[in-house]
Amino acid sequence: MGRLDEIQGRRVTPGEEICVIEEFLPGMGTFDRNGVVRAAMTGVTQVDMLSRVVFVKPSVNPPRMPEKGDVVYGIVQVVKDEFAIVKIAGDYHGRRYPTCFTGLLHISQSTDKYVKNLYEVVRVGDILKAKVLNNYPPYNLTIKEHRLGVVLAFCGKCGNRMVRSGSDTLRCDSCGNVEKRKVSSDYGQLRVLQL
Repeated sequence: MGRLDEIQGRRVTPGEEICVIEEFLPGMGTFDRNGVVRAAMTGVTQVDMLSRVVFVKPSVNPPRMPEKGDVVYGIVQVVKDEFAIVKIAGDYHGRRYPTCFTGLLHISQSTDKYVKNLYEVVRVGDILKAKVLNNYPPYNLTIKEHRLGVVLAFCGKCGNRMVRSGSDTLRCDSCGNVEKRKVSSDYGQLRVLQL
C-alpha cells in the first residue's frame, strides 16, 4: 500500500494529521501547522494529483447557500447613491436559507434606464426578487430583468403597502403618495418563505 492510498479517502476529524507539506499542499478544509497538513473539519480526504493539493470533503451536507444564477428574495437594508445592501433571506421557491446572506446591488445592475441615484430604484424595507451574479459572499445582485425588482414596497410617508400604478411607479391607497421603483413584473406575488 502506497502513501497516496494512506491519504486518499481517509476519514478525519479537526486537527488530525493528514500528511506533510512536502507531500501535498493544504487545500479547502485543511490547514498547515509547522509543515504538517491537518484537517480543519470532519470529513473524507481527497487528493488532487495534478496540483498536488489535499483537501477535506465535509462528511455532512454543507448548508444551502445562494449560487450564481439563483433567483432570491431579499430585504433592502441600506441604500446609498450607487449601491444598496440587501439581506438575502430565501430562494425563488420560497425556501428560507439557514442564515441570511449579504447581497450588494450596484446601480449599474439595477436598470437599463438612466437614473440619478439608486433611490429612484429601491428604498429601505423593499422586498426584492434578484438574481445572484457570483458564488461567494457578499453576493452581487442584479434586478435588470423584467421579472426582477421590487415585489413588495411600503409607503415612505405612512408605511402602508403600496400598489402598482405604472411600469415604474407605486401609489399608496391610504395617503396618495406616489414613489418610483424598479418594479418586478411579479409585484405583489411574493412567495411566502418557508422554514
